[in-house]
Amino acid sequence: MAALPDRARPARQSARSFEMVLPGQLPEVGEVLARAQSENFTVAARVLPYRIRQHLMAVYGFARLVDYAGDEACGPREGLLELLEADLGRAYEGTPRLPLLRAFAPTVRACGIPRAVPARLIEANRRDQHVRRYSTFEELLDYCYYAANPIGELVLYIFGRVEPELIRLSDRICSALQILEHCQDIGEDFRQDRIYMPLTDLRDFGCAESELAAPTASAELRRAVWFEVDRALDLLRSGQPLVGRLSGLARMAVAGYVAGGVATARAFEPAGYDPLAVEVRPNRRRILSEWVRLSVASSAGLEHDRVREAYRYCERLTRTQARNFSYGIRLLPPAKRGALSAVYAFARRVDDIGDGSLSSEQKLLRLQQARHDLDDVGPDAKDPVLVALADATRRSPVPLEAFHELIDGCEADVQGTRYETFEQLTHYCRCVAGSVGRLSLGVFGHEVTGLAAQRADALGVALQLTNILRDLLEDRRGGRVYIPAEDLRRFGVSLELDSRGMFTDPRGALHELVRFQARRIERWYSEGLRLLPLLDHRSRACCAAMAGIYHELLRHIADDPSAVTRGRVTLPGRQKMVVAARSLAGMKS
Repeated sequence: MAALPDRARPARQSARSFEMVLPGQLPEVGEVLARAQSENFTVAARVLPYRIRQHLMAVYGFARLVDYAGDEACGPREGLLELLEADLGRAYEGTPRLPLLRAFAPTVRACGIPRAVPARLIEANRRDQHVRRYSTFEELLDYCYYAANPIGELVLYIFGRVEPELIRLSDRICSALQILEHCQDIGEDFRQDRIYMPLTDLRDFGCAESELAAPTASAELRRAVWFEVDRALDLLRSGQPLVGRLSGLARMAVAGYVAGGVATARAFEPAGYDPLAVEVRPNRRRILSEWVRLSVASSAGLEHDRVREAYRYCERLTRTQARNFSYGIRLLPPAKRGALSAVYAFARRVDDIGDGSLSSEQKLLRLQQARHDLDDVGPDAKDPVLVALADATRRSPVPLEAFHELIDGCEADVQGTRYETFEQLTHYCRCVAGSVGRLSLGVFGHEVTGLAAQRADALGVALQLTNILRDLLEDRRGGRVYIPAEDLRRFGVSLELDSRGMFTDPRGALHELVRFQARRIERWYSEGLRLLPLLDHRSRACCAAMAGIYHELLRHIADDPSAVTRGRVTLPGRQKMVVAARSLAGMKS
């Protein structure tokens, strides 16, 4: 274990300077023990004998008191920790003064606990006063050796099973539980100027420290949290054999702690891996089910498939952010649904960079990083999207190189590129949408060559052109114009805005321009929809639903060209569901 550098250690003060605790400096016994109800696991289950419960609660009370002194107490926390260390020494002599130490003293005597074990908890909180960041995961694990692992060792002393191999397994479980708690509390910790996520990981995901103060987690931070939770699950899995090595009451208690860790890790998924916006807490029913499973069949491995978890991450992102595409993606069988969600997740990442609030220079750097990320696609990648894409490419002929075209198009957006001719615009559309059409074709299991690739490309162009027409006013307000300059001149339109942010062009000219664009887009749909007969029926249903929603949007625009001059045109959710249902029924017939 790495030692705390001497420069990080404060000058030790004499314990005699801290013989007095001022009123309110430390909480009442009941206040400390009541916190057991809010832990991720059951501290002392009622099914355990009274004697064991008393020992476990004594350990909990001591640990929580130390944490309070290091994290929440008013006044000189370093001094309080010195006082606790002195009183811990008196507990071993039978003369402690603090109530919680008096409760802890019988436990250390009855269970033969060496003083060095609980003393590590005090050292961890002393370190917290001066070490605010951890550069690497190895440094964080060293912190867990002091802050969390002693708890597991104390539990082993209570049950009389202190053996080197069992301690090693216990350390993995305790470190995992500590990492999960850090992930839950990243916002609260940052407000105390503490970051327990390794800085190298934050840098690898492109997260600035300031993002930890935001009301919601950025996409980059959510991916970093996913990775840390995945690490914790891996530690839990490697420590789980401890349950099988124990028996009786010890097995029951330790199984409960592992179950709490598993349930906590699972609670991040429905929260979208966003502990800044959502209070991540384990479901008690899930804790109980995991507890029963581990207690009865502890030899069964902890179910942790990081590929499956990566797909779940991508699918949830798709459900919440792909307002149109999700209706079609749901029609695919599970394997293809996950793969297409992974494609969408990476494409969305690229789009979000281009549409975000960063400077142009920063956006281009992020897009360059996205290119490099494609080189890291693999089952061991830190990023859940890259893990899912690796599995998708293993199963289907997904052409990852098409993502580079998408990034090319996004770079053109960042640089404010405008288009003189329709041919130039269609090249852009092939980059940002035809590429996704070809990626989707690979997910569907079709070779991305020949006629099928051409039609997938054409359908992508049709969808992107529809997007451009739908977002005409919104894009213009954002400084972007995609309509070819030759078409603007042809219809005498400038797309200038007045002080209210509305078009100044004559309505008649604008409407004629919109109708012209709509008729031209229809020809791209005619070509692109010829892809459908080449696909299997579920892939046809998916493709028809996604294209059908955009095609319906285009019909609305063609029928009422003024709609795009007032704002963004959308379809109600019910109508999207009808299109999706019709697509599924039609493709089955």
